[in-house]
Amino acid sequence: MAGLRVIEGGRAAEQPGTPARNLPPGLLAELYEKYAAQVYGRCRWLLRDEHDARDALQEVFVKALRSLNEFRSDASPSTWLLKIATNHCLNTLRAKKATYREQLEAVQRERRQDTEPPERRELVRMLLGAAPAEAQEVAVLYYVDELTQAEIAATLGRSLPTVRKRLREFIAAAREALRIAVPGLELPEGDEP
Repeated sequence: MAGLRVIEGGRAAEQPGTPARNLPPGLLAELYEKYAAQVYGRCRWLLRDEHDARDALQEVFVKALRSLNEFRSDASPSTWLLKIATNHCLNTLRAKKATYREQLEAVQRERRQDTEPPERRELVRMLLGAAPAEAQEVAVLYYVDELTQAEIAATLGRSLPTVRKRLREFIAAAREALRIAVPGLELPEGDEP
């Protein structure tokens, strides 16, 4: 692992909690050299991602640099650094969950907006209800879940010709139901899967 360097006048100097300038020279580099592998291992174990663990490792040592004056000499440096690492990683995981929840809620809101109007849903129910039970199941798997005919055959334990036959049965039943429900409706022919 590459060594952590403190750049004089860098952003760390502008942050609250910046360590005093009277620290022994090379102290942070020494801590990094001795404990970086342990800290990285803890971050890797908690985050389960190599890239995130590397980022967390750097963040842990930045936090350690900022709070170096608060370090109690009676505590072990490895214990102190591992505690910072654990807290940082747990906070990272919590933040990811919060982001995931926000994204999930946004998707659910979009779904609610994209749903079909009640009259269209009722029409779909009527068309499905006009077909035999197995044809209904095949139609839902094909048209709603967008499975291939081969996937449907494997899922239902039926042959491919049987799946095709059930789809044709659904289309025929749906056409007939539409002809009855909407007299004078012209339906195109040849829409069979």
